[in-house]
Amino acid sequence: CKESFHVSLPPVGKSFEFQVVELDGTKKEFEVKYDTEKTVGEALVNEGLISGENGQYGLMVDTVDGQKYDYNEDGAYWAFNINGEYAMTGVDSTPIKDGEVYSFVATKA
Repeated sequence: CKESFHVSLPPVGKSFEFQVVELDGTKKEFEVKYDTEKTVGEALVNEGLISGENGQYGLMVDTVDGQKYDYNEDGAYWAFNINGEYAMTGVDSTPIKDGEVYSFVATKA
């Protein structure tokens, strides 16, 4: 009598590196796991790492890792970067690419 069995393994998710840099230079690093999300913004929102208001140019991020900045009140804002460079696309329109490091850097105007 030959027995057969099936072992169910959890799905292998993908991930990318995400960094948060505060005004005082403090840096936190996260490994963001994603499965079906196509954009960086979608993955970060689903992980609860960013939030903001949807406007005519997409998601205007005002809160990252629980820290909120309002340019009109504090003169500070969150700048979205890809591989350490200021991004030319919004977080919600940036496709996730293997090997890239995404970050939000608190910036004083």
